[in-house]
Amino acid sequence: MKNKITSVGTIIVGALLAVGPQFLFKACPTTEKVMKCFYSCKALIAVGIIVAVLGVLQLMAKESVERRSLAIVAAVGCVMAILIPTTLIGACMKPEMACRVLTFPVTHTLSVIGIVLQAVTLFVKEKAAKR
Repeated sequence: MKNKITSVGTIIVGALLAVGPQFLFKACPTTEKVMKCFYSCKALIAVGIIVAVLGVLQLMAKESVERRSLAIVAAVGCVMAILIPTTLIGACMKPEMACRVLTFPVTHTLSVIGIVLQAVTLFVKEKAAKR
């Protein structure tokens, strides 16, 4: 049961990372000059899709070793979702811009939730299956 909850949670986090910056918690509007946050949000689409697919694979995995391996990769994906707007690509320079006030704090929170879900998958012991 725990595995289904963490897997579905991972799928939701991945979907929100992919779709959220585009539609739900939008970044800065694009003008003639495209800002760094635009590219960070585009990169988050790819990371979010990968995390969501890993959640689906966790849901289908039969063995605990498979689920744990997928959890490690998904945790790395969530860490990348934090690193993209903070260090790898960046965000707008002004602290009052929409990406710095709303978009990236929400994506960071989602990423931390994803990391916690993967830690639960990694460190909580499973009950032996009854036969």
